[in-house]
Amino acid sequence: MGARRGLGVVALAIALAGTGCSAGIGEPDSGDPDSALAGTWLLVSGRTADGPLVVTPDTHVTLTFDDDGMGGKAPCNDYGADYELDGDSFEVPGSGIERTLMGCGQEPEALESAYLSALTEVDTVTRDGDTLTMTGADDHLELRLQEPWPRADVVDRRWVLAAWTDDAGVVHRPTWERGRRPFVRLGQGGDTGGRISASTGCRVLEGRWLEWRGAPHVARAEWHGECPDRLMDQEMAVGNALSEPVLEVRERAGRTELVLRYAHGNGPAEVVYRR
Repeated sequence: MGARRGLGVVALAIALAGTGCSAGIGEPDSGDPDSALAGTWLLVSGRTADGPLVVTPDTHVTLTFDDDGMGGKAPCNDYGADYELDGDSFEVPGSGIERTLMGCGQEPEALESAYLSALTEVDTVTRDGDTLTMTGADDHLELRLQEPWPRADVVDRRWVLAAWTDDAGVVHRPTWERGRRPFVRLGQGGDTGGRISASTGCRVLEGRWLEWRGAPHVARAEWHGECPDRLMDQEMAVGNALSEPVLEVRERAGRTELVLRYAHGNGPAEVVYRR
């Protein structure tokens, strides 16, 4: 008997987060087949009847499965749907995939349309280690399991902005109004989130963050202050990255860096913090 998972959409944004497992989909001893899908997967490649999907190093498309359904972040929008799984057989039933309605440019929108169309049409799903393959008559998607965000390395630390990169790939040194040096801090407030405070260099953020789809997201925020024209580009870069962040902790030149990118960004833009 196939398992069915319901659509968990709040304002067309699905709170899906999970942890992967090593069970094979459709194997007799694998237990609940949905457990082999659990987690967040990153799109690596794909194709439809119209040709290959244009996936670049800057592409960040995710697919998350949990008990409430499936959903994720496409190039422009959040999306979600029910799904049915019976062994290796996969189906998106009913009304199909719902999504938010943000635009983001011709190429990202074309990728989003092709990806969501393929996700609707695939009828078989298999897992090989950290690789998930979804196939249909003319459609093929390959995804890689995403590692959990480095919560222990990020939370309860004050990170100071060291540099930011714009959409054209130009790196900028930060500047700020007096007493408003740009930083971010995620406080520990339990298993599901805590307080967040930040500065863009001119405006100050106070609010709360929640762990959502296996990553932190700002759930409530109040911004205070005004920005002069000279800081508006930095303000937008930092604000975008904080709104729906993709996090990476890395070591560079002996320093620990926290890198934030906007989840729906389709270019090199990022902000880099140091402790």
